Amino acid sequence: MCLNHLQRLFNDQRVVVALIGVWTIICCAVFLNIMLIDESPFLAIGPNTKTRLFNVPLDTWPKWWCVAVYTFVSTCIAAFASDSVAPFIVNTVQDHKTRYIPYTKSTCLLIIQVWTTYVVIMGTIGLFVALTQIDFLLIRLLADLFINFITTAYFLHEKVFDVVMYQQWERDQGCVRTQAYEDEMLDVLVQDGTGTDCGASAKSGTTLLRPIHAPPQDAL
Repeated sequence: MCLNHLQRLFNDQRVVVALIGVWTIICCAVFLNIMLIDESPFLAIGPNTKTRLFNVPLDTWPKWWCVAVYTFVSTCIAAFASDSVAPFIVNTVQDHKTRYIPYTKSTCLLIIQVWTTYVVIMGTIGLFVALTQIDFLLIRLLADLFINFITTAYFLHEKVFDVVMYQQWERDQGCVRTQAYEDEMLDVLVQDGTGTDCGASAKSGTTLLRPIHAPPQDAL
């Protein structure tokens, strides 16, 4: 019974998002209260002598604006690139079901290496910037929401809201995955020499099956 409830919760993203939204508000309220009591410099807005980035004080408006503009632009680039490059890497390059790729193998390898380098370096810088003070964190959040709104609107442009058809598609996808798994297991049995011809009678004994995509012997 508990497992069924967890499964329903997992499959209903509306409930999950509502729960994590409430949890986010609770966490923000608790930590905001702690920082207000201790007068944390993280809650400062604008340049001040207590805020330091890479041990450099952000005590002038030119320094503050430089970091603020960097935060906005870098976050926009990161959000846009993440919605473009990351799905390509996962769904096209790393997915074993995708046989054909739009670029050469060396180009795909270069894309992944550059992307990994970008993520590590920009992620480290972005973490330090976001932890300096709250105004940079808010700038980063607004930029991320702005770009995600644009990219999500692009993804939803050709979508059609239909609960019945979506449930039918989910069932069809489950059947496809099951059939793909059975095909893979059949190929394994053939390669191991342990497969049996489902159409042969019990008297014919064990017969090796040909690979699924191989032509029949009489056609060779």
